[in-house]
Amino acid sequence: MGITNWIWQTCTYCDALITREIHRLWRRLPWLNAAMVVVAKYTPVFMLAVLVVAATGILQTTQHYVVTFASVSSSIVAAVAIRLIHEPISRMTARPRPFDTEPFEPLLAHEQGESFPSNHAGGALALACGAIHLPFFREILLVMALCLCFSRIYCGLHHFSDVVVGAIGGTTVGLLCAGIQAGIHLS
Repeated sequence: MGITNWIWQTCTYCDALITREIHRLWRRLPWLNAAMVVVAKYTPVFMLAVLVVAATGILQTTQHYVVTFASVSSSIVAAVAIRLIHEPISRMTARPRPFDTEPFEPLLAHEQGESFPSNHAGGALALACGAIHLPFFREILLVMALCLCFSRIYCGLHHFSDVVVGAIGGTTVGLLCAGIQAGIHLS
């Protein structure tokens, strides 16, 4: 067995343990179940709304409007880019979602399909990290992104490793886009 296969098998085993432990919490914490469904379902929309507010300059801090708009634009470009990167990886790995392999229904209805890597985690972190040059907004977006990542695991829609890999990809692309945007603005 090659090292890649061993890593994949180890991640799969650990993911199953994490998924089962979280599933046990569902019976004990119904209030958290409801909160995580709301977070998983609506956070992407709220993140975009935060970016719209930032782009309009309504809560403008000390930055110039052009920098703010460029930061919002790089954030959206990063989210689109990570989605385009993740799609072929998802199709290649064809990893089933936790509710396809474990005996439970997810808290949030979702179609079956590939779960690795998590597009929601990647997109959320790409949006948050792409907006790194936006004081105040970057912190809000980062907290929202991390809550979304946890909710995707908690609701049974993704394995832990799906979200970690998606988040790493989104963070990388988001910071890359923010760096390019900053370089363009400085020149």
